[in-house]
Amino acid sequence: MTTKLKILILEDSRDDLDLVERELQRGGIEFTATVVQRKEDYQRALHEFRPDVILSDHSLPQFNSIEAMQMWRTFQKENQIFIPFILITGSVSEEFAVQSIKAGADDYILKDRLKRLPSSIKSAMEKARLEKERATYLEELMAQSALMKEAEHLANFGGWKVDLVTGKHHWSDEAFRIYGFEPGEIDPGFEIFFASVYPEDKALLTGRINEAIAHLTFQECEYRIISKDKKVKNLQSRILVKRDTQNKAYQLLGFTLDVTKQKEQNKALEIQNRNLREIAWVQSHEVRGPLARLLGLVQLLDRYPDVEINVVETIKRLSASANELDEVVRKIVRKTEEII
Repeated sequence: MTTKLKILILEDSRDDLDLVERELQRGGIEFTATVVQRKEDYQRALHEFRPDVILSDHSLPQFNSIEAMQMWRTFQKENQIFIPFILITGSVSEEFAVQSIKAGADDYILKDRLKRLPSSIKSAMEKARLEKERATYLEELMAQSALMKEAEHLANFGGWKVDLVTGKHHWSDEAFRIYGFEPGEIDPGFEIFFASVYPEDKALLTGRINEAIAHLTFQECEYRIISKDKKVKNLQSRILVKRDTQNKAYQLLGFTLDVTKQKEQNKALEIQNRNLREIAWVQSHEVRGPLARLLGLVQLLDRYPDVEINVVETIKRLSASANELDEVVRKIVRKTEEII
């Protein structure tokens, strides 16, 4: 071991302490030690010295290893750390040794067999390292899970898994919410799922799922459901099919996206585009007629100023064309207001 360890030793015998330190040195362990005998000193050392490993005699003047382990477990839990605890005693019954290990002690060593102490510490430190890595991994996994839940909620999609062998279904929290349920409110399954599917979409959806299980590795489905709160929703599902070495499907993985709002927005855009096309048609066709007549009459008056014309009739024609053009402009304005 290359790192100098901080070892907290609970021992009231100077001779036994010397033996412990001698075996540690023989074992090539570099260390700095704090030795305590009383409960309050032990408690203080846990917080101030913050040891890497604890070596404890069983019987001390004011307390024993059982109490020491209780305080050690509390300290570890409060600080989210792992500190090996090794019991060193003069004699111990087999029953007590088993109880100590069950209580969390990493090892117990008899004082007449201290040569095993260095290897015991190295083994306990490696165990603590692995436990720390496992805890870090679980913590990161939980953080990723929390992030995924937040992402699902924001994006309105839910993940799910189906075990085709056992028939067991697993839904993420957002998958439950898409169907109108609180997470864990029901036991998910094909029966619950298809009970929500819009009647006209059931046959097609069943066919797409069966097709995927039969010979596909990936499938996409779009369908409607009626949620628990009676809302009609448009959903898109993407399915990944897991197969064994015999190419038999054993698991479905996928996610379902609620695209109801997108559908509504697309429909609104279609209406808006249709209105815009109508406005463009009106501008390019209906405006031209009355405008051409107005321009024709104006050009006639301008080109032949000395020719005798029927003023009353000309004004009527000008007025009619102007009114027709005004009505077309009003129509364009009304159409424009519908899409604003």
